[in-house]
Amino acid sequence: MRKSQYFFVLIVTFFSVFSSCKTQKDVLVEPIKDFTGSWKISKVLRNQEDITQWLNLADFKLELKNDNSFTLTSGSIPFLENTDGTWTVDDPAYPFHLSLQAKDSTSAKTADLLAPVAKGSRNMVITFSPGCNANKYVYTLEHAP
Repeated sequence: MRKSQYFFVLIVTFFSVFSSCKTQKDVLVEPIKDFTGSWKISKVLRNQEDITQWLNLADFKLELKNDNSFTLTSGSIPFLENTDGTWTVDDPAYPFHLSLQAKDSTSAKTADLLAPVAKGSRNMVITFSPGCNANKYVYTLEHAP
């Protein structure tokens, strides 16, 4: 009797171990980053110095639309473009560049792009030089209400 119990436990253990070893491949797909909506500037760096307090950011509004058009109200804030036009990112899942092309332009202006999540919401951090390569701007934009 004891031998049959030992054999039974051995069989159950054997099947438990080998039946639980099934491998399943998880396919992880990076979600597409959604940049559509209204954006406002929350922080500005020029040449690694924070100049946010010296700018009137209340006048700035960037609206990125689903049809890849954009509207811009920038006031006196230096930006990639100063009129409305179209926008694109280089890769919807892994975006590293944001391009803006004004309606009256034949070429787009491109900025480096980061898309961190802060306070439960996606932000945009764009880096560019507007004309003068000696000045490098880093704008942190967050969704406007």
